[in-house]
Amino acid sequence: MSLEIGLAASARDWSDRFHRFLLDHGGGTVRIRVMSPAEAVSSPFDVLFIDDVCSFLNQRLVIDVRASGKSIVGVFDSSDGTDAKRRLLEVGIGDVIESDASPEEFLDIAAVTISHSAPPREVTLEPGRGDGFRIGLTGAPGGVGVTEVACALALDLSRRHRTALVDAHPAWPSVGQRLALPVHPNLRTAIDFVLHEPQRLEEAAQTVDGLAVIPGPAHPGVVIFSQADLVALISGLGRAYSHVVVDLGYSPDVPAEVIRCLDAILVVGTGEPVGLTRLARTAERIATAVTPDCEVGLIVNRVDKGLRQRSEIVSVLAGSTPGVPVVLIPEDRSIRRAVWNGSPVESGPFHRSVRRLGKIFDVVRSP
Repeated sequence: MSLEIGLAASARDWSDRFHRFLLDHGGGTVRIRVMSPAEAVSSPFDVLFIDDVCSFLNQRLVIDVRASGKSIVGVFDSSDGTDAKRRLLEVGIGDVIESDASPEEFLDIAAVTISHSAPPREVTLEPGRGDGFRIGLTGAPGGVGVTEVACALALDLSRRHRTALVDAHPAWPSVGQRLALPVHPNLRTAIDFVLHEPQRLEEAAQTVDGLAVIPGPAHPGVVIFSQADLVALISGLGRAYSHVVVDLGYSPDVPAEVIRCLDAILVVGTGEPVGLTRLARTAERIATAVTPDCEVGLIVNRVDKGLRQRSEIVSVLAGSTPGVPVVLIPEDRSIRRAVWNGSPVESGPFHRSVRRLGKIFDVVRSP
């Protein structure tokens, strides 16, 4: 049987030597040069070779590669000392080989690794844990209330489900400030845990009225995570919580890779003519990136109570974004008091509207 092999990107020469040997002598086929965690999980091959200095090697990657039905072999340079091999063992790779081994030895360990691998089994979820429903919120620039709606929606869901709220605004996170939380632990802590110690992920969350909150980084304006990091975090939280709400910030800053890992995305805007135009254009941009199964909804925030204006808003959006559900959230002065107090909005028209929004997600994938 000819093995199908994935080679993780490496600056060392073992990768090229092994590849040339397979081209000349057979015994296996290199299906892909793996450049990212997503490729390692989604690409079709039997065994992945990856060395200890690979930039995207971590415990989360090893878990996900094995969960996708593949085997994994770690490669280390003995001249780097014992720490090189130890790193591979610490992230969960038990089958390792020195980088100066012969290509035949590489083939042998690949065959042995596959023979020792158990076939993929169906995973039985622990009670209270499931494939969590992941909701992202974004909006056009201009302070349309994305963070306020995200906080309120997550708090409402937390009263009925195990829910996590993540501040993933890439440059100007504000969930921590809005809820008067300490700067640590935060998003950086959570990403470190999900990549290296996933069993500790829930320790990265702070608790507000039963809601698990992961605030943004401590230094606003400095982007400290990659798209792959954020996708790994959202997926990891989805395994620990039944609902995950993600404040994504402004839509131009939200990468398509992140949008594709969501089950629903809500686009927030305001109800004046310019705000509706921006909302519609933002929704169109988002619609080009979502998966077919992702639900898209529009939220018009700070709407006056007049019935005529409300009907005009619905009519305008129905013409520009047909088939996309619209939720209107009225202007509410009590929000200003809550913001200054760093507390949730507990009553009033805004609170009631968000509660109705939250019930839409009550029946989805609750464990």
